[in-house]
Amino acid sequence: MNKTPLKKGQKKIGDPKKLRQQGKQVKSNRYFELVGLAIILLLGIVIYSNSFGCSFHFDDSQNIVNNVKIRDLWNVKAWWGYIPSRALCFFTFALNYHFSQYNVWSYHLVNLAIHLINSFLVWWLTLLIFSSPALMDHPLAGQKKLIALFTALLFVSHPLATESVTYIVQRLASMAAMFYLLSLTLYIKGRLTKRGNNVKYLLFVGSLLSAVAAMLTKENAFTLPFAVIMTELFFFKTKKISLSFKDYRVWLLMGIFIVSIIIIPYFKSPLNVFKPIPPHNGHIYTITPFNYLLTQFSVIVKYIQLLFLPVNQMLDYDIPVSNHFFETRTLLSFLFLLFLIILGIFLFKKQRVISYGIFWFFLTLLVESSIIPIDDVIFEHRTYLPSVGFFLILSSILFILLRGKYKPLAFIILLVIIGSNSWLTYERNKVWKDDLSLWSDNVSKAPNLARPACNRGIAYGELGLFDNAIADYSRAIAINPDFSDAYYNRGVAFSNLNQLDKAIADYSKAIEFEPNFAKAYYNRGNKYEYLKQWENAISDYTRALGIDPGIKAAYANRGIAYEYMKQWDKAIADCSRAIELDPNYNTAYYNRGLAYANLKQWDKAIADYTTALEIDPNFTQAYNSREIAYRNLESMKK
Repeated sequence: MNKTPLKKGQKKIGDPKKLRQQGKQVKSNRYFELVGLAIILLLGIVIYSNSFGCSFHFDDSQNIVNNVKIRDLWNVKAWWGYIPSRALCFFTFALNYHFSQYNVWSYHLVNLAIHLINSFLVWWLTLLIFSSPALMDHPLAGQKKLIALFTALLFVSHPLATESVTYIVQRLASMAAMFYLLSLTLYIKGRLTKRGNNVKYLLFVGSLLSAVAAMLTKENAFTLPFAVIMTELFFFKTKKISLSFKDYRVWLLMGIFIVSIIIIPYFKSPLNVFKPIPPHNGHIYTITPFNYLLTQFSVIVKYIQLLFLPVNQMLDYDIPVSNHFFETRTLLSFLFLLFLIILGIFLFKKQRVISYGIFWFFLTLLVESSIIPIDDVIFEHRTYLPSVGFFLILSSILFILLRGKYKPLAFIILLVIIGSNSWLTYERNKVWKDDLSLWSDNVSKAPNLARPACNRGIAYGELGLFDNAIADYSRAIAINPDFSDAYYNRGVAFSNLNQLDKAIADYSKAIEFEPNFAKAYYNRGNKYEYLKQWENAISDYTRALGIDPGIKAAYANRGIAYEYMKQWDKAIADCSRAIELDPNYNTAYYNRGLAYANLKQWDKAIADYTTALEIDPNFTQAYNSREIAYRNLESMKK
């Protein structure tokens, strides 16, 4: 049969049947992707559905509940300056507070949204990796949609992520991961986009902006430039590695690296990060760069165990600090990690995706598990970003080992893992319900740690169960006799039971172990004042203010003590200072009014009583004192 020649400008039309088949295939692929993303979304919502009522915990108090810096969304200087290297995350806390104050539901909603976005990014990252030049002809490339789906499902369901999702302040970890993953996926997408396409450069700009955002969320994001370089070497360098300054990729990588180098010194002095950390927070050891590094060998092995077998999770782990390399635990852990690194090198040529997952895990742990000492040697949220490499390895290995007729078995194994992890996540969220459930769980799993016992004592105290609280504080002190916080909190509990001598003794113990414990001085001053030991009270308030000049109640109470000692001018000065710190401090106005009254300055006394009543119209004493002041003022005028 003769074919009709094409006219000028006429395009060749393909076989209609093949075109229809291709169209159906595209629709089928799109349908599969949408269904997969919907499954990821629904699974994440279901397993975290019981987290929305979980209370604030632990560091949430300092960073959110009691953090005045986030209470004014428009005061950029305040929330940005709180921790500049984490400014973007604290901006989101300021947003939460602006719209819902302390409604935990809204905070959990944002955290879960970030986790779900990260799950989608893990899915996208996996697809892009298997679409790269180095893997596009790999036997697994034909299964990339399934591998991406299962990798994302493993990520969204794993219970180790609860500390980054349900623990509100650890939005720091999940949000940094979000920008980190977005930056990397945009970079890979840009690399896969053909030259001459303007979209390519927009993707690179987006990658760079996201990298900066990650670095303004948490410090572990500073490994991102190296993750980009590693991705380039693993998936785009199919020939001999060479360096040419004519290559735009070299300039792009240099740009990302230079940005990170410029940003790092802005936040921290390079020398300060290596400063040893003395014993505190219930810990009995000093953390140095050397013993922190040695300890991280066994910590990283613990992380791997938790990823494989997430049982006995807790917020505060009992991991002893290693001081010698040849300690059995340290040496064996080091050898195991060395084996993994050698395995990663060995697998580079034939199984790059597994090799990449191994090096991803170590690289993304580098900031928090190296020679930079951190107060706590182990926390689950530090595995959030590294876990991406683990899940990529797990899903890839199962598809490698169980290809062909055994592929259904891979599905079953992965579904069983995802199902069991989903149940464990749901159950773990129950533990995060409130402080009492969280710390009771921790005490049962780490009975030899002082801090969980002390924190459970605080939870009992907030419920008014002071005898239970005292028992836990005493338990913490028995474990660590130098634990100043335990003495302080037990002193508070004794105060609530009106056992003032015991309270004073415990506050004194807390000061003995922590001489700059401002709150302990202040509370001991309160007890002395209650016992009418005015000089001792004034001394303690003065020492507390010398350490922390922002304790408004210390000024107000010292003013009261001065009044009892008839030192009216000093009383007025202290009450005035308390008012400067808090213009709505009604009792400070009232007590200053009393001092003015004793000096027979009735106009000033009346003005202060009136202000106190404007702040609190139910302040009965202020009405009575103002009435007396009015009568005395009238007597003077007669």
